[in-house]
Amino acid sequence: MTTFRSCLGSCLVGVGIIVLLALLMLVNSASAGEAYCDACKGDSTSSADYQLSKLDNIGNPNAGKEEVMPGLSTAQKNRVGIWKQPLAGFSKADDANESSTVQEAAPVNNTAESTAKKTEKRKVAEENIPIVRSAKALNMFAPINDSTGSAILLDISEEATEHIAGSVAIPYTNFLINGTYLRMEEEMTKLLGDVGISREDPVIIYGECMPCGGGPSPATFVYWIMRSLGQENVRVLDGTVKDWAAAGKPTAAETTILPAKVYTPNVNADFSADYSLVKSGTVQIVDARSMEDFGAGSIPGAIPIPNENVVINNRIRDETKLDRVFAILDKNQPVVVYTNTGVKASAVWFALILQGYDAKLYSYVNYWENQMASGKTDAINSTA
Repeated sequence: MTTFRSCLGSCLVGVGIIVLLALLMLVNSASAGEAYCDACKGDSTSSADYQLSKLDNIGNPNAGKEEVMPGLSTAQKNRVGIWKQPLAGFSKADDANESSTVQEAAPVNNTAESTAKKTEKRKVAEENIPIVRSAKALNMFAPINDSTGSAILLDISEEATEHIAGSVAIPYTNFLINGTYLRMEEEMTKLLGDVGISREDPVIIYGECMPCGGGPSPATFVYWIMRSLGQENVRVLDGTVKDWAAAGKPTAAETTILPAKVYTPNVNADFSADYSLVKSGTVQIVDARSMEDFGAGSIPGAIPIPNENVVINNRIRDETKLDRVFAILDKNQPVVVYTNTGVKASAVWFALILQGYDAKLYSYVNYWENQMASGKTDAINSTA
């Protein structure tokens, strides 16, 4: 701008009043265009403004040849910029008519705007669509509105301030050492027995990871633990304690203490994977971590299906949606699903079991440790 003004001053001295007027017209035109582009940077840019901003970006080849005046209305700018027509004879009535016409003169932008609105409507609609469970699903889920019967309600939340009345509590982190490694079988069975649960009892698991924002993964993780210990009659509550309260069912600030029992396990290893199986090349491997973590490094050949893909409104999606999520997988081949510790992967594992897959849970920590022990850490980020 300084160079331009210097040039302008020199021209004033050598050229005269006529050239001065012509230059001033060009300056006004350039200034109006710059201000107009700045206005188009906002989120509320209209379809007509969008088209004109594009015109400003590429420049108007007829600038200086047309009757361009400061303070033009949007419709006037459309006439000059888009249709390349002079402003002569352009009345206020024409302004009004062409303002309404221009809303139909930008089909590309209107289409994009309409598509965005439709996408938003679909998103909202999906969140509000009731989740439908099949009869098979009800073997794994306990509906909020159904009677719990004689089942023991097990709250696995950490730092929860509201519980289902009459439930017992074992924070899911109690089943882990340092939040990473699963405790020994004897330790886990003692935890269950101490709160009054035996392997023969019907159990309904509920709760969330309160510090990390909720979701069903901690409950599905404890479900996986109990199934691995041989618990047959165990389900996950199909909702949260807030859903329970919203259904008019009683809650309490404290949990219940039941008489201790002896928990006798009958270990089922079918739900767990080990390093040798992962390296065998006979299974499909699913990385349930975020796409960012997957991109930073994963088990070679793993397929990314983030935990969030199987969850909506803190619940596991229904079977129709899960079919789409798992469409890339072969149902006739076993699946190993992992996250760093396996907690979040358990929701994907649970959904796979629900869909009839032969699914096993694994942890990336175990893979790292075995790779390091064998001196093959360089293969972790490989796709070979």
